[in-house]
Amino acid sequence: MSSHEKPPDESSSWLRKVFVWSKSLGSGIVLDIRARVPWYISDWKDAWNYRVVPATALIFFANILPGIAFSLDLIETTAQYGVAEVLLSSFMAAFMFSIFGAQPLTIAGVTGPITVFNKTIFDILEGRDDSPDYLHFIGWVYLWAAIIHWITASLNWCNFLKYVTLFSCDTFGFYVSWVYLQYGIQVTTRQLQSTDPPNISGALVGIILALLMLITSFLSQSLSQKTFFHRHVRRFLADYGMPMSLVVSSAMAYWGRFNAANPNTLPIGPAFKPAGGREWLVRFWQLEGKWVGIALPFGFVLWILFFFDHNVSSLMAQSSDFPLRKPPGFHWDFFLLGITTFLAGLLGLPAPNGLIPQAPIHTKSLLVMGHPLKNRDDEEDATIIGSGAQTPFPPPDADKVRVTKLSQPSLDKMISEVPISVVEQRVSNLAQGSLCLVLLTGPFLHVLNLIPRGESWYMGADALRGNGITRKIFYFLRDRKLTPEDEPLRKVRKSRILLFIAVQLVGFGATFAITQTIAAIGFPVIIMLLIPLRVFLIPQLPFTSEELVILDQPTASPFQQEYQLGQQLRRLYLDPSSSSYINGMNGTLVNDAQFRVRADAGGESGVILNSAQSLIQGLIPANSNFTTTLANGSTIEAPLNGYQTFDKSTTAFYNSKEFQEKAAEYNNFLDSLPPYLDGRPVDLQNMIYDFMNVQFIHNSSFAKDLPQGYLQIARYLADWHEYNVFSDPQVDGIGNIAGQTIIPSIVDGFKSILSDKDPVKFVYLAISYKPFISLFNMTKAAQASPELAGIVNYAAVLALEARQPASGKPVLRFNFMNDTGADFKTYPILGSTSDVLLSDFIDHLQPVGIELINDWCSVCANTQDRGCDALTLAVAESRPTISPVGAGFLGAGLTLAVALAMFAMLFFLGCLTFGGISKRKRSSKASVVSVPPIQMKQI
Repeated sequence: MSSHEKPPDESSSWLRKVFVWSKSLGSGIVLDIRARVPWYISDWKDAWNYRVVPATALIFFANILPGIAFSLDLIETTAQYGVAEVLLSSFMAAFMFSIFGAQPLTIAGVTGPITVFNKTIFDILEGRDDSPDYLHFIGWVYLWAAIIHWITASLNWCNFLKYVTLFSCDTFGFYVSWVYLQYGIQVTTRQLQSTDPPNISGALVGIILALLMLITSFLSQSLSQKTFFHRHVRRFLADYGMPMSLVVSSAMAYWGRFNAANPNTLPIGPAFKPAGGREWLVRFWQLEGKWVGIALPFGFVLWILFFFDHNVSSLMAQSSDFPLRKPPGFHWDFFLLGITTFLAGLLGLPAPNGLIPQAPIHTKSLLVMGHPLKNRDDEEDATIIGSGAQTPFPPPDADKVRVTKLSQPSLDKMISEVPISVVEQRVSNLAQGSLCLVLLTGPFLHVLNLIPRGESWYMGADALRGNGITRKIFYFLRDRKLTPEDEPLRKVRKSRILLFIAVQLVGFGATFAITQTIAAIGFPVIIMLLIPLRVFLIPQLPFTSEELVILDQPTASPFQQEYQLGQQLRRLYLDPSSSSYINGMNGTLVNDAQFRVRADAGGESGVILNSAQSLIQGLIPANSNFTTTLANGSTIEAPLNGYQTFDKSTTAFYNSKEFQEKAAEYNNFLDSLPPYLDGRPVDLQNMIYDFMNVQFIHNSSFAKDLPQGYLQIARYLADWHEYNVFSDPQVDGIGNIAGQTIIPSIVDGFKSILSDKDPVKFVYLAISYKPFISLFNMTKAAQASPELAGIVNYAAVLALEARQPASGKPVLRFNFMNDTGADFKTYPILGSTSDVLLSDFIDHLQPVGIELINDWCSVCANTQDRGCDALTLAVAESRPTISPVGAGFLGAGLTLAVALAMFAMLFFLGCLTFGGISKRKRSSKASVVSVPPIQMKQI
């Protein structure tokens, strides 16, 4: 967005836009690095944890064996690759992403899709009389792909990942699972055709050994979840069941008549030598010119594959199931992937990228588990903790989760554990990659040669078993009487479940089918189409919003979305290359005097405060250069490595004819709600939609029990009720009390920003949804845009931008974003169809602002809440009136976590001022917190 009105010279305006755009190149990479660097030392220190040992062992076997099995087709049909190439590729990926990556938990290596891609290119070239050198051609394909990787990262295109949901992840994961099984079966049964005469006994023994490993691995997992043995034994089986199964099944190959059958084992080559005795360096620049151009479209297809495959594996490794606390970095990691792709082409290696399901398996193996301490009073808190919401700070309810033995728990509760934390570190990834290098030595290559083929069956079956499509299919096969009562799918119509599965299977079938043909080179395109299919087609099908919540959801966690929202605001307002840059702001090393941040710290586990902190960490990443000088003169690095009622008005509304008619219309619906709400009384005056919404999201039993369509009706009634309660035809009417109490904070923020003597340039307020409603009404935004007349969604943001035109007075732009997955939209206010004068905005609202506590208490006729009791006592005793602290938060709207941000743009090269409101989860208490970017103070 431009900070000045368009000048007459169109050409100069265009050049200026191009210049501003060029300065934004690479901003996502820079932000990723800045966000992750402060955590780098702790990434190594945090590895001093036992969980790293089983995670390393598990992911080493889960990475190497399937990678070699996948590459057997390349090894045996192309003669261009060998085991050394596969192992070196895995080591290179592990080294790059564990040492330099922003997401070190993501495991990269040789996958089935890249094997299909490389083999298809070989088949295409092999049939030509003038076919070029295969590795030279692949080198150029990889180089073109690497260049597009770097362009993608520089243009911040990884932001499109916000459209990736479990629909795409599950469909692609289903495809990868079947590719694992297909290749596992092929390499096991190949012995039936590979010899003359065929070694039928060897093939049968290979199948038996593959099944043996599969069964013993699943048996270990099953026992780890039963009541047998001590808890430590069960955990040992969960950690080492798969490696032990591999050792047992491999040993069985040399027992008795199994040994005599001579089953096929994994192939090996000379230590540290490439296949065919070639040089390690591939001189791909010697390729004939015409083939260089032909390699470009193949490189583009490879980019499509890696853009989806690698980023989805990173998303799944950081899903909402895992309570992560460190920030992600998709742009930088994708840039690194371009480097590894280029190096793979230079050395003649199969290109590595993110692995599914190994990446999420790695994170899961690093989980620290514990028991939730749950009762009716903290049911919501315990559920949220169990969901593994990611937050970059310790959870305030950590005391509600403990690892110690509970007092006489039930059998189910004793063995039921929830994730408490993840050991986020770099050592396990680097260690498993280093073991790949060790495996390239002569003695260990001999050991590798002892392992039978077909051991990759387990990875395919395990990934398939945990896939969302498989779970939905099993739901139909399960006896309904034995289906758990808290199964969320009970809440969805069976026809809609089948429709959702059918769409996913069509995507899977198209991808899998094309890989069986010579057109397999195009399968990445089919995979990428899953994203627009979900964004544009699925919402048009006959699903309700409640059903889609159960069937599909975002991959990232809510607190991670808050962090990403902070990054988005940072790029928009704190990046000097942005057209909306706040002139004079230091976005690298924060100046406390330039920021004003407030958040409600009361009730609901401090979710408002936590959400604000998540957003602030994305907005202002930790920086090790941020230091504090103590009274004794010593300098230390900053923490984390630099990181109500208004009875008269509501009574009149409740007595109105309109309200009585609405209550009568929905009387039967309201009477039917209490059984689903633990007997809580419900009427139109007490429309507890927020409780229902939170329970529907986090409580699977509640989601199952609540009848179809009830949540939508409750939302409609809540929107109608809240808008009528928290709005008023008159701007100074009592119905606008929530907006009136936030106006002083907005106006004061603008005044501070406009003042030459005040250093404040950025104001962020975390509030509830009620001031939104009042502000939309008071500014006439809701009248012009009826979709604003209701409760805003979680993480909604209102950005008030004051901009300086090329000439004239500053104007205000009213931008609102109702979802982190959407974009800001400009809304007309005060009857205007465009920006309004900032002075008109202030003149319209400032006279009705409620600034003093005694004013609020008087208007609301309140003598008890929010300091009114102390004020009443002070007046009675003739003591001076108490002045307000954070008067903007003394409104009736402080029951939910919401965010308002007010940002400043100076008169030069940008906006004079900027304000924003961001909605968070509601809180039952209202208190004021001043949160500087690094330090946090309670007021």
